Amino acid sequence: MRDDAMKRTALLLLTCLAALGCDLVQKPKPAPMLTATPEAITLIQQTKEICVKVAKTGVERMRSAEEQQKRSREEAMEAANNGGTLAAQDDTSSTAPSDLLEKYLSDEAAPELAAADRATGLLRDLLPKVKDEAPPEIAQAVQSLSASEEQVCGRARNPRLGRLNYQEGLDYAVHDYDKAEAKLQALYTVTATDAQFAANKYNPLLDEARAGTDRSTGSSAMKPLPPEELRRQRKEWEATQQYQQEQQAQHDAAVVRWRQREEGKEPILGKVGLAPAEEAKRNLSPEKRAQSMRVWYAGYTGKVGPVRTALASYMSLRRGSLEQVTPACQDLLTATSAMVSDPAMFDLPDDAAAKVLKKAYAELQACARACVAGLDA
Repeated sequence: MRDDAMKRTALLLLTCLAALGCDLVQKPKPAPMLTATPEAITLIQQTKEICVKVAKTGVERMRSAEEQQKRSREEAMEAANNGGTLAAQDDTSSTAPSDLLEKYLSDEAAPELAAADRATGLLRDLLPKVKDEAPPEIAQAVQSLSASEEQVCGRARNPRLGRLNYQEGLDYAVHDYDKAEAKLQALYTVTATDAQFAANKYNPLLDEARAGTDRSTGSSAMKPLPPEELRRQRKEWEATQQYQQEQQAQHDAAVVRWRQREEGKEPILGKVGLAPAEEAKRNLSPEKRAQSMRVWYAGYTGKVGPVRTALASYMSLRRGSLEQVTPACQDLLTATSAMVSDPAMFDLPDDAAAKVLKKAYAELQACARACVAGLDA
């Protein structure tokens, strides 16, 4: 009976861990993490948005100029019909819309176009890395997206067209870009975390270009980082983001409780019995929850080794004599007791999974204790 109970508990533990994605069976190594690919896609998207924003403003400037010229002509004709003389048009109303667009692009829009140029230089360094790290179909889709973005920016920078031709050319380029982006999204999607990391990394460089303080030479002046260093920086950044979100959630919960006390109302958290930390867990987004699970699992795998070893030893000796089995049971009891007494081992972002895991360890601990005492579990 003791052996059957131990096997049932071990099976429960294995099932629990498998459900969490952390079973005791050695898993194959994961595929290499893409690092340059999400950064390149994010930069391409940002550059396209910059150029579209500039172009839309340019279209509005030309439309305003056309309307002003039309009003000026109508006013002049009305004055002439009333016996007056044609008034001289001011410089603004007499300037061709395409000339106004050219002036806008060279003056007011220059900072944004400088940022687009900086992003293009960074992409020249990133795209070869995408080709090296990503599957061929994804690398080709990213290259196509980059080419479509260049078409959008090229149309946005061409002032020697009338407004309608300028708008039409931009619309065609954006349409082609959207098609290229849809093809890429069918193969690969940048997560919000990767997009935020890329923006946090490259936006300061684009801002330097906007401010005219870009000190780069050539296409790019960023020192390339080894993949290990890039992964380390990303993990640190993700941990910082998670900590800030948890702190904000706890702060918001504290503000709610304070306001309720000021109003003489019973705190909502008191009614449902949730501590601030538990409330913060419930407020985590799916991505942050998955990230928190990975952080927890990293700590868990560092401490679960003795349990795995002791359980494997017991399973191999369970048919032996009491003298052989008892030391293995003692090792298992020691290992499971250490896990059960460590709250961090069950501090998962998923409360239901934490309860199942804790129950499995408690049952395994009880079976090990009964085995040490020579009792049937």
